[in-house]
Amino acid sequence: MQSAKPTVRKGYIIRTGRGYSFDELKEVGIDPRIARKSGVSVDVWRHTKYFENIEQLKSISKTIQSRGSKPKATKAKKE
Repeated sequence: MQSAKPTVRKGYIIRTGRGYSFDELKEVGIDPRIARKSGVSVDVWRHTKYFENIEQLKSISKTIQSRGSKPKATKAKKE
């Protein structure tokens, strides 16, 4: 899965980042390990939260959660 690149600001310069920060992933509710397995880049050195990145992650999280949601098989209790 190719995801959109996050943006990083430094003053008035806006550039593409290396990955999403842990704070941005936590805001959306995505575990960083699951995000990496799904192909979403994570930058461990960044600690900032940007609104644009959170909005991108919200749209990405729908595909991640739908892909990973498999019903677990449960054994029926014998009575």
